[in-house]
Amino acid sequence: MSLPIRMLKNFLIADDHQLFLDGLQLILTEMDDCRLLASFSSSKKLLDKLVLYPHANMIMLDILMSGGEGMQTLQQIHQRYPGLRLLVLTAEDTVEQVREALQAGASAYVLKSTGKAELQMAIEHVSAGEVYLSQSIGQRLAQHMLGYSEHKAGHQHQVSLTEREEEILRMIAWENSNQQIAEQLFISPKTVETHRKNLMKKIGARNSLGIYKYALKHQWV
Repeated sequence: MSLPIRMLKNFLIADDHQLFLDGLQLILTEMDDCRLLASFSSSKKLLDKLVLYPHANMIMLDILMSGGEGMQTLQQIHQRYPGLRLLVLTAEDTVEQVREALQAGASAYVLKSTGKAELQMAIEHVSAGEVYLSQSIGQRLAQHMLGYSEHKAGHQHQVSLTEREEEILRMIAWENSNQQIAEQLFISPKTVETHRKNLMKKIGARNSLGIYKYALKHQWV
């Protein structure tokens, strides 16, 4: 039996620090299924030249580059090219900044302090259509969610979810797998999958990214 062909990840990257760009280029060239098409010193240059790279499917950029247009560029790219996978690689780790980036279309939010292994992990998750957050950001968001139960009673949702669906929605948003959810809730993975499908149907999500964005929009995370 032949092994499945892995999708080639064609990257465009943007950062206003040349030394950091050089480092990213080196890392990407060392990954077998990654190819760097071009790099840019500003998000505006990236947006202006994007049409010249129809084979690009992954973009990595810093939203805090000089000029202050990073977040706006992220949103514009997502609106114009919704099929592109967008990875934010930056130094800012506030909950508000992470939430804004994800709402603007980012599929990953990775800190510049991360190592090569975690960056590669983020790339693999995003390539598979999933959301990835740096570990320290995930911990920060988990702490932020501790206040969730205090506001639940007065919170209104667009759809009616069962208590179990609400519980599973939050756990999916925290990037738990079906097996991990099953172990924590003492139910079978098959039951988790059934809840997941019903949940996705109710909120109109097609994958885990859709579930996360719904949870983010309605302040479940």
